[in-house]
Order: sequence, then structure tokens, then C-alpha cells
Amino acid sequence: MSSFKEQIREDFAKVLLDPDVFGRVCSWNGTPLTIAEDANINTLQYRAQGINGEIKTIYCRDVDFKKAPKATEQVTLDGEIWIVDNVKKPFGHLIITLTRATS
Repeated sequence: MSSFKEQIREDFAKVLLDPDVFGRVCSWNGTPLTIAEDANINTLQYRAQGINGEIKTIYCRDVDFKKAPKATEQVTLDGEIWIVDNVKKPFGHLIITLTRATS
């Protein structure tokens, strides 16, 4: 019999991370990772004169990381450099907010 947390992980992977539904496989620091992205990806925010910022929120299973990412950590997502802004850890998955400066 599986625990409640295991059932949530399984449901999360079968529904949200399913490539036929919302999920896709990306490259996270050179390693394949199945994620789902927030619909509001790449929202521009004004940071300073001539510099904007992009924000991307991704969802993934917590067990897909040996060590969860931490705020201010630089990561490569699909060959693009991002900074981890925030990591939330609800049951069985992570919600990772990434940012980067653009001009």
C-alpha cells in the first residue's frame, strides 16, 4: 500500500507531467528533467532603464533532484542561463521560479 505522499507524486506525474497533457522533457543543467511550465512564462518586468526581466515558473517532481535547487543558484534550462528566484516544496513536487535579465 502506498502512502498519501507517494500517491500525490504518482498522480502529479501521470497528469500534470504527462507530455500528452502539460508536461515536457527539458534539459536541466545538462540532465533530462520532466517539467510543466506555467502559462505565464516569459513575462517581462521592468528592472532598470533598458533592462527588463523574464520570469518562468516550472513544476517538477521533488524526487527528480538529489538536492533541491536554492534561491540565487544559476542553472541552465534548455541551454539558457537562469537564476533560481524561489523554490516552493508542496507535497511531492517543486514549484521553481526562475528569472533572468534581458535588454
